[in-house]
Amino acid sequence: ELRTPLNSVIGFTGIVLQGLAGELNDEQKEQLGMAYGSAKHLLSLINDLLDISKIESGELKPDIREFNIAEAGIEIRDSLKIMAEEKELELIFNIPDISIFSDKRRFEQILLNLVNNAIKFTEKGKVEVKAVEKDENIEVMIKDTGIGIKKEYFHKLFQPFVQLEYTITEGAGTGLGLYLTKNLVQLLKGKIQMESEYRKGSTFTFILPIEYGG
Repeated sequence: ELRTPLNSVIGFTGIVLQGLAGELNDEQKEQLGMAYGSAKHLLSLINDLLDISKIESGELKPDIREFNIAEAGIEIRDSLKIMAEEKELELIFNIPDISIFSDKRRFEQILLNLVNNAIKFTEKGKVEVKAVEKDENIEVMIKDTGIGIKKEYFHKLFQPFVQLEYTITEGAGTGLGLYLTKNLVQLLKGKIQMESEYRKGSTFTFILPIEYGG
């Protein structure tokens, strides 16, 4: 029920922005565009909260199917390309053509969250995504040249509703992203780890079995 009225707002705002209800001037387009972007952002936060609620209650079950991680990576790269270009960041994806048995939607959600975070907290340089096959697992590394994380905050990183004061940006959310990501990785029988050096960058690595439950 939380999503239904919000989807209506997004849908009707999108129709008006396309000019289907009449011509808009530049100021109207800008204001409506901001409302549209805010509604989309709110929808993503609601989806995160609902996913966390389902995970914590044990209701979220993975949908295990075979899929190609290179193809999944291309979808994520294409969806974030403009965001990286706006910040003049180099976005590099090096994911091998490997098929795994896992939950494609959740794999993409994990990758999207981590790459989106890397871009958000990187002002210059690059964000690099690399995957390797190792011991019947797939290791996916997301490395950035961003602000990095102070060591005294490492223990807080995957906790809910945590935002690091010195990294809060204008587009900051609720501090649920990494907590959700960690839970999704664990849902897929994997693990996640992080290395970081303040002002030099961070590397997040998540490791999933090539065959869920195999």
